[in-house]
Amino acid sequence: MHKLKLRVDELESLLIHLVNLQENQDILIQINDEITDMYRAMIQLDSSQTYLEAGLKNAEQRTASLSEPLANPPKRLLESDAKIALAQKHLTEAAKVIRHRQAHAKISMEEMQIYIKELSYQHLMVDVISMIGQGHKAANKSNPLSAQAFYKKARQMLIQSTHSDPRRHQMIKEVAELLDGKRKSISPSLMPETFLNPDSQQDSEHQLLDEF
Repeated sequence: MHKLKLRVDELESLLIHLVNLQENQDILIQINDEITDMYRAMIQLDSSQTYLEAGLKNAEQRTASLSEPLANPPKRLLESDAKIALAQKHLTEAAKVIRHRQAHAKISMEEMQIYIKELSYQHLMVDVISMIGQGHKAANKSNPLSAQAFYKKARQMLIQSTHSDPRRHQMIKEVAELLDGKRKSISPSLMPETFLNPDSQQDSEHQLLDEF
C-alpha cells in the first residue's frame, strides 16, 4: 500500500509538469487514468482509508477537466540546461507509463505508438523551442550574430532528428526563413510560446519557466 501511494504521488506530480509540456490531452488523460486505476487498487486493498476515496474522486474530476480544451498553450521554452533535462525526463517518464498501460491491456498497441510518437516529438521540441527562444532574446538585444548562432543550433537539432512528424519538416523550413531574414518568429501553431518573439510588443520575459 505504501509503495502504491508513493507511486500515485509521483504520477500526480508528473501530471502537473506534463500539462506545461504536452499538446495532446489524450496523453494527460492516460496518465490520470493510471492514477485512477491505482486509487481503485488501493481501495480494494484497504477500503477503511477514507482519504483514498477522496483521492479517487479528485482523479475522476480531473479526467473531466482534462477533457476540456487546455486553457494555456504549452510552455516548452526553458532557459537552463538543467530545466530542459528535467522537462525531458518528465516526458520520458510519461512514455514509460504509456508502455506500462499497453502492457496491461489498458490501451491498444496503435494508441501506444501514437502517444509515444507525440511524446518523442515534444522531447525534441523542448530543446528546439528553448534554443529558438535564446535566439529571440539575442535578437531583442540587437545581437543578430548571436541570434543566428542559436537559430543554426535549433536547425541542426531538427535536421539531425529522424522524427517523422510533419511539424518537424515545417519547423525546419521556418527556422531556415529565420536565418534568411524572411521571418522574425515561428508560426504560433508550431511555437505558441510567443512571449519572446522579436515581432511581439509584449514585455513578458518573466514568463520563462525558471520555477519549472
